Amino acid sequence: MPNYGGTMVHRQLRVDNQPAVKKEDRERPKVSLNKSAIIRRLGALESYQIALQTLDLIRSNVVSSRFVLPKRLAPTARHHDLVNEFERAVARVVLAHPHMQVGIAGAKTSTPTWVRLDSINLGKVIKWQTVKGGDDAFQKEFQQTLNREADTRFTKFRAEPGWRIRVLRSEADTSFIEILLMFNHTHLDGVSCKNFYRELLTHLHASDSGLHGSPQASHNPFLIDHILTLSPTSALAASLPPPPEYILPFPVDPTAFEHFLKHEIQTPSSQYPRNVATHAHWAPIQLTSPDTVPFRSQIRTMTFPANIAEELVQACRKQGATLTALLHGIALVSLAPLRELVAKADAFAFLTPMNIRRYLPSPYSKGRTGRVKNRLDAETAMGNYVTIIEHVADEELVGRVRRSLTASKYVSGCNFQPNPRAAEAEEVLSEVHDLIFVAARRVRADLAAKGESCSPQGLENDMIGFVSRGVSDWRRQLQEEVKRPRKSSWVVSNLGAAEGKPFHSLEEGQEEKEHGWSITRMSMTLCANVVASAFGIAVASVKGGDLVVSVSWQEGVVDEKVGDAFVVAMEKWLRLVAERQRADDVVWSKWKVCSDCN
Repeated sequence: MPNYGGTMVHRQLRVDNQPAVKKEDRERPKVSLNKSAIIRRLGALESYQIALQTLDLIRSNVVSSRFVLPKRLAPTARHHDLVNEFERAVARVVLAHPHMQVGIAGAKTSTPTWVRLDSINLGKVIKWQTVKGGDDAFQKEFQQTLNREADTRFTKFRAEPGWRIRVLRSEADTSFIEILLMFNHTHLDGVSCKNFYRELLTHLHASDSGLHGSPQASHNPFLIDHILTLSPTSALAASLPPPPEYILPFPVDPTAFEHFLKHEIQTPSSQYPRNVATHAHWAPIQLTSPDTVPFRSQIRTMTFPANIAEELVQACRKQGATLTALLHGIALVSLAPLRELVAKADAFAFLTPMNIRRYLPSPYSKGRTGRVKNRLDAETAMGNYVTIIEHVADEELVGRVRRSLTASKYVSGCNFQPNPRAAEAEEVLSEVHDLIFVAARRVRADLAAKGESCSPQGLENDMIGFVSRGVSDWRRQLQEEVKRPRKSSWVVSNLGAAEGKPFHSLEEGQEEKEHGWSITRMSMTLCANVVASAFGIAVASVKGGDLVVSVSWQEGVVDEKVGDAFVVAMEKWLRLVAERQRADDVVWSKWKVCSDCN
């Protein structure tokens, strides 16, 4: 959905947050459901995500982490103990987070509801695999597993949780495990997965340190023979985190809302504008089917060592940008010159998912009546707390990028090749480097403006405010949107840097184990999204470790040669930005030494 802005609103539109059940929904055959299992209706974003799932427009996003094992669990002979301790730690995390304990009833209706699961079979949702061979064989199997899991649907919405785990071990190197957490975006967002890994690490460390008692004992009366018994409905209903619109106002400007209704909701797809410059006409929406266009994500991964990651961060600070904004700038200069693909694209629209947890009320805040109105600790909670910000690279900026690169033949079609004339190549590098940060600063300004739009009255003119008022049936809305042009060319989702060491409360005087559990690598991968951005760019890292950037797209919509050229260009521009920052640091260091000498 576009990000409709407007002037500050002085009144909120009165709209029922619980739309009436439509006639066609009443006529659908109902699934037999114990009413005592019902917790609440899904919120606006939750309903959007389950509609994407049931219409097969999205499948599984993945956040993976590499966990280093304590020495006592590394030997192959201790694999059984490792599996047991891991399962118990997962159980503790699940029991602390209601969104990991629920299913969805009425997933294919306009009024889906959260329902209680009686239990979860951890032996079924957690799968282990030992990979034979060395590092190359392991990396190949990891990539194949990642691709396969990203394209695997969640289907049993009522009976199973919206997440699953795959754990890979190397036969040659038993010192670590690679964990892949696949999630239905209805249940969780990227920050939720980050929280999951942080708490999993904490519980594993606690077990290893004896803080949960002997690691060989179960110490969990709710987990027996891999079956985790869950909380009763009453407890879940009281603790299930609410959707953002239930606890934070989202006021909208009436004029902007009227435009949203007329343009996005009421306009038939046959009459929807087809000549918008920013639309991704080069990647038309194609519905998947087993016979014609199977759902298949193409995924590429770039890994940058810690020193390059730090140089990129330093370059952003120097240029008044952020890493997220830099990646948008890099994406622009990587895609715009590919004229064989985007010759008719004179401008681009692109997206940033933004974590809105910081704007939610503090835990246990009280309303004017003195009653507690929010029991949500947003920073640690699991749920769906993101909004979308739209950015635009206008025709003037896109034209400057193309003139800089194509006129010098620095980029030829889908080939990324430096001009052999060194002087001209350096001139082009400097010009494009500047354009990257021109775009990046514009993105950062957009993000800052979003933060400034949050006031005591709420987050103003936000996408959530528009859709929570204007969309009552996401399935019907999406069935219209798939007939329209694709609006966004790429999206950048930055998970940020995770802590690799356990977060725990050790007793005074107790030291952390030198060879205990730790996380050394983290990555995030977005599966293909049939109706949203053509390219999905995801970023994650562990503090002090590698920066991992993944790029994905829908096979058959983006030509593989074009996708590969886009990724190659992104990687080279990122490394060139880091190299330029490194060179500047050297010059600065030499200047400082000379200044100190004088």
